[in-house]
Amino acid sequence: MFPLARSLIALAALSLLAGAGLRADVLTLANGDKLKGKLVKNVDDMITFKSDILGEIIVPTTKAKVEVDLTPEQKAALAAKAAEEKRIAEAKAKEAAEKKKAEARQNLKLAKFNPIEVRSAAKAPRTTKVDDTGWLSRIELGLTNQTGRVETTSIYLRTENNRRTPKTETRFLNNLNYTRTNGVRTVDSFNSNLRFRRTLTGERLFAQSNTRYARDSVTSIKADVDQGIGLGYNIVSLKNLMLAAGTDAAVRYQSFMQKGTAARPPDRTSTIMDFFEDMSLTINPRFSLTQEFIAVLNPEDFDERKFNFNAGLTGKVTRTFNITTRLELEYYKADTVAEDQRYNQRIITTLAYVF
Repeated sequence: MFPLARSLIALAALSLLAGAGLRADVLTLANGDKLKGKLVKNVDDMITFKSDILGEIIVPTTKAKVEVDLTPEQKAALAAKAAEEKRIAEAKAKEAAEKKKAEARQNLKLAKFNPIEVRSAAKAPRTTKVDDTGWLSRIELGLTNQTGRVETTSIYLRTENNRRTPKTETRFLNNLNYTRTNGVRTVDSFNSNLRFRRTLTGERLFAQSNTRYARDSVTSIKADVDQGIGLGYNIVSLKNLMLAAGTDAAVRYQSFMQKGTAARPPDRTSTIMDFFEDMSLTINPRFSLTQEFIAVLNPEDFDERKFNFNAGLTGKVTRTFNITTRLELEYYKADTVAEDQRYNQRIITTLAYVF
């Protein structure tokens, strides 16, 4: 039994040695020659290799490369490592895709607050550039009726039509304001403005055409019409914030109403300068803030000047109904306007319908 056992052990040892002899590292030289042996080390761009034929040799990595014959366990470990790296890469790609989708959903929520952008997204394919957003119309109405110690009736009506393309913006704005207190008409004005803007370079510099009409019975202005042309600059041009300023040169025509026994001022034509600034801010998907300021100066008479400031905070109730609280300040100094009628301030809350 013992000789047989010794024979079996010797046979197993020879099999292991034969298997070990079959596994060998391979060193490939720059000329294509290959040597079998064992990799000793590979550090500092130098390969130390023990060849079965030539013994130990040292060659730079620029002139040779070595292929290590791995054991099945080492190969399994490398395969597991590669699979883990692939899993991590796929997880990172999935996380990036989810983050991108979340950002797209957030941008869509912000766009829903701006009906113009909603129309653009609905009409145009995602891969094409929007050429025309169509008209966006808005009607605001504010009404006050008070009786008792003071009888007051106040009507505020504002209509706005906008159309935008990548290069142009057209806005048509009308504003009617009427107030009667204790039977006396204290406010009776109508204003209309047609503004056209076209981008000249990039998204910053633009040309502007402004046509304005105003009538105010309290200040005896029958017609105040001016046509201006000028330049503006988008100081800030972001997705949620727009800030622009510029100036116009305009020709103005004025006619006046007969008031009491005083002589009616003669009609007149003059050249004026307009300085404007406007801003729009999307606070969040539900609230937005708009603000406009214009200063009108008469180079022929520096004592004549007019300032208008308008700011409105809009809250979205539904897609088509909004509530706006608006602050309007007016100051008009001219020889045709009495001193106690030069300044006016209004805070108005309106319900708006957007279509």
